[in-house]
Amino acid sequence: MKSFRLLILLAALLALLFFSGWIGFHSFIQSDSFREWLSKKISRSIHANGQLEPLTWEGSLFRSAGFSAKGTGKSKLRSLEVTNLSAQVDWWQLLKGAWVINQLAADKVVADVGKRPSDTASPALDSAKQPSGLSLSNLLPSELRIEHLYVASANLHWETDRGDTGQFVGTKVSATRTGPDRWNVEAIGGNARHAAYPDLHVEQMHAAVNQDSIEILDANAQATGGGEIHVSGKVSLARQLNAQLTCEFSDLDTKQILPAEWRMGGKASGRLVYTGDLNRFEHGEIAGSIKIVGAAFDMTNVFLTLHQLAKFGGLNDVRIDSIETKIRYQDKEIQLSDIRASYEDQIRVEGTGSITPDHLTGDLLLGLSPKILGWIPGAEEKVFTEQRDGLRWTTVKVSGTPDQPKEDLTKRLISAFRDKMTKEFKGETKDAVKSLLDMFHQNP
Repeated sequence: MKSFRLLILLAALLALLFFSGWIGFHSFIQSDSFREWLSKKISRSIHANGQLEPLTWEGSLFRSAGFSAKGTGKSKLRSLEVTNLSAQVDWWQLLKGAWVINQLAADKVVADVGKRPSDTASPALDSAKQPSGLSLSNLLPSELRIEHLYVASANLHWETDRGDTGQFVGTKVSATRTGPDRWNVEAIGGNARHAAYPDLHVEQMHAAVNQDSIEILDANAQATGGGEIHVSGKVSLARQLNAQLTCEFSDLDTKQILPAEWRMGGKASGRLVYTGDLNRFEHGEIAGSIKIVGAAFDMTNVFLTLHQLAKFGGLNDVRIDSIETKIRYQDKEIQLSDIRASYEDQIRVEGTGSITPDHLTGDLLLGLSPKILGWIPGAEEKVFTEQRDGLRWTTVKVSGTPDQPKEDLTKRLISAFRDKMTKEFKGETKDAVKSLLDMFHQNP
């Protein structure tokens, strides 16, 4: 009987101890001491200094009105603001010695990344507020692990070292932990913009993220002017944002992606690969191929002679309607190879070229229909001597600048015309040659 009473007393004491411990633990969880401890753990995991708003706790669910942080050291994170946080804790893992959050959710996240101003110091956590001595926080696991993250509205803003700004806003983000400091991230919806490039509506993006890099496995977007864009590749998050990105696109409005001075219409499709530091985008390399249909590119910008040739050949203009080329861009120079451009079955251009802000070169083959060439005596015999695909062909050298291009075709046509007229009409060619030169707006 005495043993039974001792057993009941012991059970009562254990129950009281458990109840008291639970009350104390519950109080501790909602205390500033625990909030500071948890803030420190979260901050360390994202390489920032941050602070949680006061916590509430019910069952396995924790809630906080928000979390704010500033990046530390060489971190690309400048600031982070999180609104309405909720976290579901795995108590069973806590008993095993691991602090695990199965699900962390937030209504809104706003993050700024890029180079921090040099006069902005990263705030440090106040050491005076950190728990010291023996406390419940000393008994908690040192590692905080989040298994899954969901954000209803994620907003990312960035600025490059050159001052170019961009943003990706209004996207829903779901992230799952796949290893130490490694995440599988999926974003749905949202709008992206960088510098003066066209706005994009992001349909879906799938990426693998860790402390050192972002690997875009699959990203699909629509341009505001129409067209589809698919992006994949990898971006380093070290001091230099070294990247290799592949962009496949179709039906893009060229007026939105090409300089206005090119006066290029139509829809563009192709595949381009960017390699370089995103902080110094203009020094990177872009290589690939592009095709433009419905181009309506006025060839008389380069070949002034073609306007008159087309006019006398019965054509109202010489607007190239299809362009296809391989392209390489670096340090403000565009190199074109395997150029293939055409206008219906009347004009074709093939060859290579390069364009810089103050220089233009080109080694081209120009094919014209006999209908266009027939009115200039000597053109087919002396200049357009090759015949294939129903056209007459000649080589053309292009030089000068993008604003003032030069070509050697006009001079050769005039020379051929003069020789032809001299042979057939002897000395009676002066007036005819003068009329031809006047038509080409040149001096004899």
